[in-house]
Amino acid sequence: MTLTRLVLFSGWGIDARIWQPLIACLQARLAHVTETDEQADDGADNEAADKAKSRPLEIIAPDWPEEGPQAESRAGSEPTVSQASSLGGADTLWLGWSLGALRAEALAKEQAPAALVSLAMGPSFIDQAAAEQMIPALAPEVLDDFRKAFARNPAASWQHFLRWQASGEASARNCLRHLRELIGRHPVSREAVLAAGLAELASRQMSLAPQSELPLEFWLGKQDPLLAPGLSVALRAQGQMVAEFEGGHCLPLSATEALADALLARMGLATHVTHISEEA
Repeated sequence: MTLTRLVLFSGWGIDARIWQPLIACLQARLAHVTETDEQADDGADNEAADKAKSRPLEIIAPDWPEEGPQAESRAGSEPTVSQASSLGGADTLWLGWSLGALRAEALAKEQAPAALVSLAMGPSFIDQAAAEQMIPALAPEVLDDFRKAFARNPAASWQHFLRWQASGEASARNCLRHLRELIGRHPVSREAVLAAGLAELASRQMSLAPQSELPLEFWLGKQDPLLAPGLSVALRAQGQMVAEFEGGHCLPLSATEALADALLARMGLATHVTHISEEA
């Protein structure tokens, strides 16, 4: 089935501007695929040619309430009601990055997208001692220490977080520079909103519903410093769909082309995918 709408959810402390390189790459890729198809029209029937020319891809990258350059003046972790009411549907793929994946999984129960991709996030960020799923996650004290530092100095802690997530990339310095060019050197969200997001990271847990209810895939960076060792192996052992990319936590920036190829293939808008590994 061909999916024609993509919704991108950003993570903690980083607004939807993070998606600009990926959106540009997707549009360029799709234009190339369509152009290639048109060149092959001479040997194809009219129906196939028309199908190739009618591959619109709608991309939506909403900011969470009270986050982003034009923050909504309302609380809560889901998109605004006007946005959320039209984000799901049988033609829609959701891609949630980091905390955005945990939030999207909860929202998907109401909005019912065709499928959800969890990018750079497992079923939980922090080990949930009471959880039934024995899937690796970071130790609670890792986030506890960060939350204490954030309470003392939010701005410095946010900068540290940017460096932390960029540290797994092949060129951490270039990744950090690119990240700051996109989102600036200061958080746009209020401190209280960021603190609430950290509380979500500490407590949110995916339900891992049956694939028949919500097709869910985990797309993870092989060098991600924010993921627990053994996560991919454990997910596969439980029958979860996992794909691994060369990169760390900042896959929207470090693996832009690979993500674009994988998304177009997953949505049925391309015939092949590159730069992606599904090996254990």
